[in-house]
Amino acid sequence: MLDYWYSERCNRQIRLIICISTCVLIYMCTTVAQLSTALTLLCLAMGIGLHLLYQLKSRISVKAQYQRGINILMGLLPFIVLLNLILWLPQEHQIILLLQCIGFIALGLFTVSIYDNRARRHE
Repeated sequence: MLDYWYSERCNRQIRLIICISTCVLIYMCTTVAQLSTALTLLCLAMGIGLHLLYQLKSRISVKAQYQRGINILMGLLPFIVLLNLILWLPQEHQIILLLQCIGFIALGLFTVSIYDNRARRHE
């Protein structure tokens, strides 16, 4: 999924549609239950961290001896984070709050990756 997001096939219009639909999903979930501010900030930080890990993975050469470890870390880390989030969430409306957490993680990733890959302006 991240490979598609960072590829050339995912153009600006697709990214905009995905960002808007994620915001709509979060807004619809907040009408049922709201995520706390601390968890919201934590989820945004996790999205930023996911972007940084992906950038680290893309900068490591294929022949590096720790490339396999980074690939395993990138595969397992989102699931470990998601399991920890499920444990922290209150039992009431847990699925709605989990959707908000996933949405805020995605928004953190989207915001940083779009800013990082924006077209540079020259004066």
